[in-house]
Amino acid sequence: MRSIMFVCQGNICRSPLAEGLFNHLARQRNLAHAIQADSSGTIGFHSGEAADSRMRQAAQAHGVQLEHYAQQFRPQHFAYDLILTMDGNNYRDVCALATRQQQARIQMFRGYDPLGDTMAEVPDPYYGGRRGFEEVYHIVERTCQELLNRFEEGTLFARP
Repeated sequence: MRSIMFVCQGNICRSPLAEGLFNHLARQRNLAHAIQADSSGTIGFHSGEAADSRMRQAAQAHGVQLEHYAQQFRPQHFAYDLILTMDGNNYRDVCALATRQQQARIQMFRGYDPLGDTMAEVPDPYYGGRRGFEEVYHIVERTCQELLNRFEEGTLFARP
């Protein structure tokens, strides 16, 4: 079983969407036995809370249920095969906790987005309106599809 940890700041919007959507798509592709995702946040302020209701609504509008409770990123999460952060601050915060060897498994999420680049960020929709949540849904959906494509090709966990 391979594993991915998605990380954002509070673990109530972007990373729980990535976790829920990735696992949903993996089940659709009959890959749930081979790969799984989890999520966490760099801060513990929202620990124990459900995903933001607006994010849950955006996901549900696309047939995805987010059954998630926020948790803070901890050193034991470095056991995941790949750690994908939603923005540059998340990336720096997680790297600051990592050993040099662990840093090799930390990357920016949108580095896998067919429309992004290695340092592109997933915008935080928390202070925005409904359109921002929908935009984040589409970014996360196409990026999760690409992650699963690469997993099926055998290139997702290949070392450069």
